[in-house]
Amino acid sequence: MVRNWSETFHRGNPIYQLNMLASVTVDSVEDRFVEHVGLDVRTVRVLRLVGDNPGITFADITVRAALERSLASRLIQNLVRGGQIERRNFESDARRFGLYITEAGQVARSRADRLTEIGLKLVFEKLDPAEVSAFIATMDKMADWLDSDEFEEKVEQAYGSVTFDDRPSET
Repeated sequence: MVRNWSETFHRGNPIYQLNMLASVTVDSVEDRFVEHVGLDVRTVRVLRLVGDNPGITFADITVRAALERSLASRLIQNLVRGGQIERRNFESDARRFGLYITEAGQVARSRADRLTEIGLKLVFEKLDPAEVSAFIATMDKMADWLDSDEFEEKVEQAYGSVTFDDRPSET
């Protein structure tokens, strides 16, 4: 794990800080997930989505996991090859398929869930239960806001007319 990153963290803006916290948290456990589950954290995220949503489509995974299409495709292929998930064509349209977790996938998911519980305890160890609850409630509220039509409209309004007149002069 990279050390001494928190100095830069304290000088960053809140969006940068959230991203950095997420990255450092994942990086701190990544090797343990690969060692004990055989999958990296992003792949486990896809496995969980499939397990929680039997028949989920590729397109839904890209949206729900906030992954680029090429990365989502690669992660799904790895899970299919590893026998943790399987594809099944839809009866209504044989050109489309849904994804389903297998027994091997359930075992991997159970291991990942146990590792996640350990990691969450460690990450939140220095916060009291009220701080953890407030943090989670704030993230939930932000997620709902950022996923709203109103936020999207406000982004368009705020950035739609931005111009910069800082080009070097041609003299």
